[in-house]
Amino acid sequence: MPTSSLPSSTAETSPAPVTRIKLAEGLSEFPVELYQHADTLEHLDLSDNQLSSLPADFGRFVALKRLFFTNNQFEYIPEVLASCQSLTMVSFKGNQLTRFAEGSLPEELEWLILTDNKLSQLPEDFGRYRRLKKLALSGNQLSSLPDSMANCRELGLARLSLNRFEAFPNWLFALPKLAWLALGANPATPVSNHSSIPTQDIANYLLDAELGTGASGTIYLAHHKDSTEPVALKKFKGWLTSDGCPKDELNNALNAGLHPNLIPIVANISGLELPAMVMQLIPNTFKSLGMPPSFATITRDTYKPELTLSRAQILTLARQVSSAMAHLHGAQICHGDLYSHNMLVNEASELYLGDFGAATALESLPAHQADGFKKLEVRAFGYWLDEMLSRLSPKADSNRQEPESDNETSNDALITLREQCLMPSASLRPDFRQISERLQQL
Repeated sequence: MPTSSLPSSTAETSPAPVTRIKLAEGLSEFPVELYQHADTLEHLDLSDNQLSSLPADFGRFVALKRLFFTNNQFEYIPEVLASCQSLTMVSFKGNQLTRFAEGSLPEELEWLILTDNKLSQLPEDFGRYRRLKKLALSGNQLSSLPDSMANCRELGLARLSLNRFEAFPNWLFALPKLAWLALGANPATPVSNHSSIPTQDIANYLLDAELGTGASGTIYLAHHKDSTEPVALKKFKGWLTSDGCPKDELNNALNAGLHPNLIPIVANISGLELPAMVMQLIPNTFKSLGMPPSFATITRDTYKPELTLSRAQILTLARQVSSAMAHLHGAQICHGDLYSHNMLVNEASELYLGDFGAATALESLPAHQADGFKKLEVRAFGYWLDEMLSRLSPKADSNRQEPESDNETSNDALITLREQCLMPSASLRPDFRQISERLQQL
């Protein structure tokens, strides 16, 4: 490996300490030149190489916090990583993992990505990762979870789609902080298209321009060959995403049906190897309400500093979100990804909830687990409402006509609702039908 690929240091120049390195050079052996930064390196990204092992002294990276081995050739998680006591985030997405031994990772771990591997089981001591907040396991061969995982009480997001689960443990739906869960494309959660939305051949549509690419697919500006009306046509990239299976995403979106706050689906597309669908084109006056979580926030969305909202705006948005979620739960669908970054909003506070990539069909789950799953999403709504209230600006209310006491009453009610949605015990949280009714009364 050419040493020029690495940051260099000389006594004469006294450069700032190197804390972040990314290398994608087709490496088959770990580059020992990296050790010159062992005392300062915090973020190491060796994705898209051919690595399959690590040196026994890898623990010399005493400051390392985030480590990416996405798209390499590892067949097991190197146990030497347990000696990296500062490590809080690890990704082995897209490797060949078949073995995850006990004690392989440091107990301070907060974020673990093992999507698209060949794991058939997790270590029995998985509960030792008590600080874990985010766990991505979609696209493996898992059929059970270790009971010790019930000790992962900080877990906020879990992706278990596209595995081999025929059943799920009851404790999964009782984890006090779990809010974003995906269980689709398992034998326990089958889904088929039973909507009335028509299927049309791709030959009926002409693609005009690419509008954007996301985790699961690419969206094009298009139009039907017999019409000039523009639509949005989404082509999925493959059979696996970080959240789950595009086929399930498509079918859940179709089965969700029509609702004023869901992006309308126009057609299911046939004639392609991978799934595709046509959606109503949302005007470009609609923008994402938030941005995805960062390395620092892990499970919580981020926002532009200039975003401020009035109480009236928060109430308007909350009514729409709760109404959409009540509709989905009534259709026995959990969204799995209730975040601001999946919401489109315009200046009039009109809102669309999109992205069914983490959605799960509940029809085949035991009734008590389906109900528990729905209450997990109520916690996600509580987090969302907390974030909205954090953007509250007294100045934004200064031009409104309502008396201050009405504003205070509304604000107090929203704060109370937030606290109820975030109750550690899922059974104490309201459901979305109750939430929607209460918001309409404010």
